[in-house]
Amino acid sequence: MPPDVAKLVEIRPGFHRVVGPLAEFDPCHRSVQLSMPSFFSEKLAERPPLMIISHGGNGPGSAEQEMVRRMNGFGVATLLFDAYEMNGFQYRGTSLFLTGTSNESRQRMIFKATLGAYHWIRQNTRIDTSRLFIHGLSNGGSVALNMAAVVDPAYVRMVFAEGAPSAGIGMPDQIRVPLKMVFGKQDNYGGKTEDDLMHLRTDPCVVNQSAEGAAPGTTQSCSLRANQTAQGLSPQQWGEQIKALGQPLEFWFYEDAAHGLLAGPINRGMRTYGSGPTAARRYGWTGASPDAANRFAADLIKQIKATYP
Repeated sequence: MPPDVAKLVEIRPGFHRVVGPLAEFDPCHRSVQLSMPSFFSEKLAERPPLMIISHGGNGPGSAEQEMVRRMNGFGVATLLFDAYEMNGFQYRGTSLFLTGTSNESRQRMIFKATLGAYHWIRQNTRIDTSRLFIHGLSNGGSVALNMAAVVDPAYVRMVFAEGAPSAGIGMPDQIRVPLKMVFGKQDNYGGKTEDDLMHLRTDPCVVNQSAEGAAPGTTQSCSLRANQTAQGLSPQQWGEQIKALGQPLEFWFYEDAAHGLLAGPINRGMRTYGSGPTAARRYGWTGASPDAANRFAADLIKQIKATYP
């Protein structure tokens, strides 16, 4: 493996961390999917707004593709890409990233790609670059909330961070654009018990590592390099702190929904992280009722339409 590319290092049986330089966003990469609304879609303006979609821990999947379909139908262009493939990882059909790699590794790759995508799409004359939105699911949700701290409000109107875990690249000290923190009320993804809910979960600081290009945040005092044995904030604790500072953060909670509101019907499955004697079995409920999914999509488009006079 050459020294100038990212590579996986096994830190315990079946579980990895990504080390080395991360790839820049490549607009010519085969995974980049810039989708415009069709002729038959709703028309919001002469040039459509655009949503950048930061994928979850297993790469772009059904939830991300459903977001593309729904947004395009509402008249919103979308930009979706695969940060893992951009870094040279061939992982399709494996559980390598879903259950075999640390959150911070996944999020660092997705964050760098998303930040590059944001800078690239701002030059596109086919869309309304003053109406960009960002949505991220799961690990992509952590990326999205960190993007809210670095984007320019002249371009990005709002960020939607869905199902963001506490573990990963941390959470910023302040945000620059309105942020919606989205959770299904049954989201126990990665939980040790059925009621170990994502928005309330905390993790030890040792599982966190800051991302290249991210704004200052919780990893300065809670990470692999700082206060390793301390416990970090839950997403809700962080969000309440940001709100208390008078910053534009709002929580959206949905009944009859678990992890990934657009991932299909609720699946009450389990996940095994790693292998051998150190393997960890965790809850992994995904999906939502059709009604919850529709309400979420309607709430998204309502926010986007509200930016028009």
